Amino acid sequence: MNRTAAEIVRLLKAGDGDVSGQKIAEELGVSRAAVSKNIAGLRDLGFEILSSTKVGYQLLSVPDIPSAEVLSSLLNSRVMGNNIEYHKEIISTNQRAMRLGYTDSREGTVVTADTQTAGKALDGKTWDSPAGKNLYMSVILNPEIPVERTVEIERIALEALAAAVSELCPSLPLTLLKTGLWSGRGKIGGVLCEVCGEIDRIHHLVAGIGLNISHRNAVAHSESVFSLTGQMVSRAELTALVLDNLEKLYLKWKRNEQIRSS
Repeated sequence: MNRTAAEIVRLLKAGDGDVSGQKIAEELGVSRAAVSKNIAGLRDLGFEILSSTKVGYQLLSVPDIPSAEVLSSLLNSRVMGNNIEYHKEIISTNQRAMRLGYTDSREGTVVTADTQTAGKALDGKTWDSPAGKNLYMSVILNPEIPVERTVEIERIALEALAAAVSELCPSLPLTLLKTGLWSGRGKIGGVLCEVCGEIDRIHHLVAGIGLNISHRNAVAHSESVFSLTGQMVSRAELTALVLDNLEKLYLKWKRNEQIRSS
């Protein structure tokens, strides 16, 4: 999605009812024709936008797909999600992000997917990744720390995941453990960090983040947000919230690192 289309979605979301095409054009410094063209493009992507002659546009719904087009309209972050690569199906978002890190190690690059055929989990296990059910994403980071401190990034990512879940489901009790995010007796999410670098310095790190939103693996005794609350939450909205919270926590951690080293 181009910047204009993303800004149009933001204006429509912020608007109270209909927002005129003229107002959108003036706010963004583009022509009315450009507004109409971008609205048409958004509809093709699955955004439901109602238009009324002489009244304007109203955003009715945003597609629940963790794609670049959708996420760019939801994110408030500047670093996390500055580059988003979405796959309808992929072997593993972590695998893809690690490869990207060798050629494009821009911090904040995100790989998301609708499903993984061999999603990675802790201890070499596979993360169950059915299509259209849960959250699967990996983020490229460049922390200037030795490999042994990777656990700090895992904790930050896990805290970001918990904060996002709590924002949408405040009544859901959460416990953060080394093994992942738990609620009651069941695991609902986790973080797997993989590193490329030397012992004393990381070249790039990939934080793989997974969350069971509407599917649980009964064999693995896991739970999901839906199985625990009966509430269906948006994958796209939750993904954006995780990235927003990850940016806050990670950048705060980096500032503290700079203070310690100065």
